[in-house]
Amino acid sequence: MCKRLAAFFLYRFSIFTLISVCCSFPCFAKFIAVTMSQEDNFRNQISKDIERQIDARGDVSYIDSADGDFSTQLQQVRQFVHAGADAIVIFAVGTPEQNRQLFAFAKDVPLIFINTEPVDDLATMPANTVYVGSDEQQSGTLQMEELARLANYQGKVALLIGDESHPAARARTADVKRVLAKYPNMSLVVSGVAQWQRNQAYNLVADWLKQPVPFDILVANNDEMILGGLMALKEAGKRPQDYLTGGIDATAEALQAVQGGDLNVTILQDAAGQASAVVDATYKLLQQQPVVSPSWVPFRLVTADNYRIYQSTH
Repeated sequence: MCKRLAAFFLYRFSIFTLISVCCSFPCFAKFIAVTMSQEDNFRNQISKDIERQIDARGDVSYIDSADGDFSTQLQQVRQFVHAGADAIVIFAVGTPEQNRQLFAFAKDVPLIFINTEPVDDLATMPANTVYVGSDEQQSGTLQMEELARLANYQGKVALLIGDESHPAARARTADVKRVLAKYPNMSLVVSGVAQWQRNQAYNLVADWLKQPVPFDILVANNDEMILGGLMALKEAGKRPQDYLTGGIDATAEALQAVQGGDLNVTILQDAAGQASAVVDATYKLLQQQPVVSPSWVPFRLVTADNYRIYQSTH
């Protein structure tokens, strides 16, 4: 193990880093590598939890980011395998066709995919691979069903979409539309793509208010966009409390907005739960124990009734 890990760190870093790392861990330690699709608050939280749990077992973790580029991620996985990684955790960045190229490495090392489904049909993933994540059919469904209930199943909905090419945005948008189709007195009157960004959501909602587009429910694929929408409402002299609003992620700022009465609904995607499920799956694969795949970590509905429970997680 020490020779394999030393070779990898010598390739990646200076000799000083190599010496400090190799002196810090026993030769029998497992080497678990992580390649992230890109860094953001949510993914960073997952990776930090993974690192903490692996460290607690006396093993070694190494985390690198592909910065949204599949060719970089493919090279990272190749380097990890060459260095003798015992397992590789992958936040997949590629298209389903690209991600299938990574499956070839499963013959050499366990691959644990997390957070973004690598392929459309998870049942086609090969042996020695696992997917851990949260079922996106829950997220937008929980969000829109609660807003529909609060609206007494009537109202006009404006929808902020993250990124039309992103699987989570597509799923969450489809969830909202599927819920609305159930209720005759509810309708989607306008939607727009805001690329998950607060400022783009602000601009969209500000424009809808100027037109004006009649809506009384504002729903977004994530919290950043709903917070931008709330800013636009306030700038236009509107009271957020006169609308029903919902986001997804249960970020610290979103929970503050729930506490202040501006935001009605957000959905917790459980970063700590995903990290624990990944570590559990990793060690089961290393011990050649059976692992259920996909391993779903439930989303959780957050409202004014229970937001305090989740404030302690930030």
